[in-house]
Amino acid sequence: MILNYLNPVKQYNHLLDSIDDLSKFKKYKKIVLDLTRDGSLERIGLSSDVEGNMYIGIDLNPELLLYSETSKETVELKMISEKMLKYTDYLTKQGIIDFIKVDYDRVKNDTFYGYVIQISFNFTKYTKFNLFYPIGYFLTIISSIVVSLAYIF
Repeated sequence: MILNYLNPVKQYNHLLDSIDDLSKFKKYKKIVLDLTRDGSLERIGLSSDVEGNMYIGIDLNPELLLYSETSKETVELKMISEKMLKYTDYLTKQGIIDFIKVDYDRVKNDTFYGYVIQISFNFTKYTKFNLFYPIGYFLTIISSIVVSLAYIF
């Protein structure tokens, strides 16, 4: 509803939620980059990028291709969840398990059959709109007040 865009309390809450999400992301990214620098991620089989995303390549048994499509997916996901258990324990010990989301892509070509799993920060409240709209909203209100006061005096 359009009134939500004009409600200063809602806009203030959006701004605070976005800032809170960004501060959690900063802590998460620092932990991931520190783990990358000291080689801890590489030792357990994770790689990362400069944005704090972590990646795992899981090689599946090519014999799975012989299964039917419905049973193959069930077996694949079971194998992936078993392999992910060690990474889950590690991320829990590092204190970042509550802040992540996991996405995966199936890779099937002549040389590789498996999944590439991406672990990244889960932004729950932050969007660019939820950050910049409230800033513009409050700047507009403050500017209007200043201009009105300057006009009066």
